[in-house]
Amino acid sequence: MIDSLIINVIVPMLFVYATTTQNEELKNKAIQFLEKLTSEKNTILLNFEKLGVKSKNALQSQALIELKTNYCSQKKCLTCSIGNNLIKSILK
Repeated sequence: MIDSLIINVIVPMLFVYATTTQNEELKNKAIQFLEKLTSEKNTILLNFEKLGVKSKNALQSQALIELKTNYCSQKKCLTCSIGNNLIKSILK
């Protein structure tokens, strides 16, 4: 639960603050936090794993959740490199 709070509350707030103050070092620190934390476990990530895409840390898991939200759920497969690769592998 603590990791979830760090991933979903503390790191985003730190990143927004760093962006607002134009503090690149602090922005990099926020990203490093995500790289050090383990990947979240949820249905979105389990479904990606079934497709052969596994996240190694919280940074990658957040990226996959973002892809799901902004591409998969919006049915923008053709503008997503993962979606394109999956479609090509199915058509082979």
